[in-house]
Amino acid sequence: MQPLQPNSGSSKPQNATDKQQQHQGSAHYSMSMLDPAHRRNPENKSEPFTQLRMFLDSASITNWELWMSTRLFYGITTNPAILEKDGQRCTLSNLQRLCHIGEELGVKEMQFQAWGDSAQSMVSVALDLFGMNPELVVVKLPCTLEGFQAAALLRESSVRITMTGIYTASQVLLAQSVGAEYAAPYLGRMNDAYGNNKGFKEVVEMQRILHAQKARTRLLVASVREPSAMASLAAEGCDTFTISPAVASKLFAVSYTLDAVEAFEASARRMGAYEQDEGATTSTLLHRHGSNH
Repeated sequence: MQPLQPNSGSSKPQNATDKQQQHQGSAHYSMSMLDPAHRRNPENKSEPFTQLRMFLDSASITNWELWMSTRLFYGITTNPAILEKDGQRCTLSNLQRLCHIGEELGVKEMQFQAWGDSAQSMVSVALDLFGMNPELVVVKLPCTLEGFQAAALLRESSVRITMTGIYTASQVLLAQSVGAEYAAPYLGRMNDAYGNNKGFKEVVEMQRILHAQKARTRLLVASVREPSAMASLAAEGCDTFTISPAVASKLFAVSYTLDAVEAFEASARRMGAYEQDEGATTSTLLHRHGSNH
């Protein structure tokens, strides 16, 4: 892993004293880059590094704090079943609280699902959800007649929509037609329902449809049970996924990688990396950095 380097943008000539001070202070400056207060200028309009968007499918604040700290996740997805699983009330007041917590953690999008037994009732809830933070909230609607009726009504209010619970490629056409920002198929459940990995093939077909139509709708693949499935779909052009904390953990549980890192650390220790010398060790810097916050 490459260490963080200090900003070397200055072209001012350096004398010997400057170089010595830079050498002594560079590690500390690098550690300051880890400070949560150190953020990219929000006015920076440069293109993102990747089109990939990964969401965390969870309503657990503990898991949000853990996984959002990696900066790997674009946002959070939830639904009433996930709220129930993680012990969160499915009320507007509680979702408002969760929205605020997500924003504080650097979430770029929070997806909440509207509820109701009619298009009008879903529209009412959706407007309340979206009104919590229009810059952050995306409203999920079920892929039913009432859900699409609600989506059509919400278009006039510029509410951002995810059509969820998709099982067939033809449903993606409906999501595209209604102007949904995302269409969310349930990969694992589709494989369970269809057998013989047909769910995977159907999701690939969905992605091909959207690509052929040059659609702005993103395919948000949910119910992903293994990292390998996500990688295989990425090779087919899928670039948006939501995964559970359990699947997120699997991404970092590659035994060969862990064995290699253990060997690197053993070599570093044998070769004096953790001994005191003229400069502070990395572990000391980490301790100092942590004690200041």
